[in-house]
Amino acid sequence: MFEWKIAYLPNENYLLLTSQGIMDVPCANAMVKALAEAAKQYQCQNHLIDHRATTFAFKFTDYYERPTVNAKLGITRTFKTAMIFSKLTTETTFMENVFRNRGYNMRHFSNMDDALKWLMQKQAGL
Repeated sequence: MFEWKIAYLPNENYLLLTSQGIMDVPCANAMVKALAEAAKQYQCQNHLIDHRATTFAFKFTDYYERPTVNAKLGITRTFKTAMIFSKLTTETTFMENVFRNRGYNMRHFSNMDDALKWLMQKQAGL
């Protein structure tokens, strides 16, 4: 079973998505679509995604295809996304690299404080 919840934190201006369970591609698609809808509803570009209690049931090609699939579901390159995992692996590193190589502002972390610090940093020139 896979489930998630999304909360908007207006004082910090970010969406917090917390997931748990085993996530396959159909579950990921539903979750990503809900996140894109919340981003539009709250006009919020900053996202903290907590996958520490989630196991990914993806094939290697699924990771590679995620940016294209996510774009079709409403995720844009204007989003700044910090993803937290229980541990960083070759899969999480590959996913981060695929997204970053395609122009997404996304980083992965294994520590909530580091993820929040990065997410809250203003970009140079702003």
